[in-house]
Amino acid sequence: MGSDNRKNKATLISRESDEMSLDFALLSEELRKRGFKVDVLCRLQEKKISLSQIGYLAHIAKQIRSINSSDVVILDTYCIPISMLPHHKGLEVIQMWHALSAVKKFGWQTVGREDGTSEKVARLMRMHRGYDHVLCSSDVTAEYFCEAFDTDRARIVKLGLPRIDYILKDDPETAKAIEDTYPQLKSDRKNILYAPTFHKGRGVDVSGLTAAVDTGRYNLIIKLHPLDTSTDTDGIESENIIFDRQYNSYDLFRVADIIISDYSSLVVEASLADKPLFLYTYDRDEYSKTTGLNMKFEDEAIGKYTFDNAADLVKALREDYDLEALRAFRDKYIDVNTDNCTGQIADYIESVLR
Repeated sequence: MGSDNRKNKATLISRESDEMSLDFALLSEELRKRGFKVDVLCRLQEKKISLSQIGYLAHIAKQIRSINSSDVVILDTYCIPISMLPHHKGLEVIQMWHALSAVKKFGWQTVGREDGTSEKVARLMRMHRGYDHVLCSSDVTAEYFCEAFDTDRARIVKLGLPRIDYILKDDPETAKAIEDTYPQLKSDRKNILYAPTFHKGRGVDVSGLTAAVDTGRYNLIIKLHPLDTSTDTDGIESENIIFDRQYNSYDLFRVADIIISDYSSLVVEASLADKPLFLYTYDRDEYSKTTGLNMKFEDEAIGKYTFDNAADLVKALREDYDLEALRAFRDKYIDVNTDNCTGQIADYIESVLR
């Protein structure tokens, strides 16, 4: 891949979704303000072979053309051309992973596991090869990223993701829009946001949690993972139980009084909202075997807010919450400067290109 047609061009590539992520939207806007030409190439790549996947080959060709004329490529996932093809001279590749932390294992950490990739395929596809820089928000997470990307600490760059700016931004207009969409959230009841991670092929225990929550006292907003097609929601009907598909989780932080998650990096992101955070880990043993966990919840500052039983969790909602424990948890996993993370990344990109 060689070309002399490069002049302050950045290409952002993702296979997580057909839609541009929040991180990419914020970073691409910042880079354009600084005079960069920016290509953003997003297309969901499913693991199952299908006719739509054959069409993905044309998308890969488009990726190659854009990479070929770029000074810098920013990824938030694995990218076939970056890992499998040689790079032109002067190209800088930055892995800006799509999660703020690594609560669950991924990449090379899961090779050979039930929910992971086989070693043969990982080596054949040169999984996570070709990165010059890997962004990371804490020293603790840096250790996990080194394992997951099979890279050394020298490539790790401690910078927060653009989404941090979005979460920390005061945005009453979005909060009002959500409340206008769901007027029940404006009642005297407290609002609980339940946002679990993807449980591959298994779904999540929505029924157990909804049965335990007193909808006379709480509104429950359920935000399932976008790839979740396995969770059974039939028969769960209540004016005060909302299955949201309209807003992102970070916007829902703005109207939540309480946040519940599990093995998602969202638990680290939610700590920025400075609201009571609980972990519902009813299938922890199974998840540890199939996917694997980096975080030992019992050893964390918020370990006392980890529950395997929905009734015990709901009971704890009524007790005083230790926000200092939450802040200690946050500071462990986000030990970077959180002032204008988007600008800091753009500064770093300009510095490596100089």
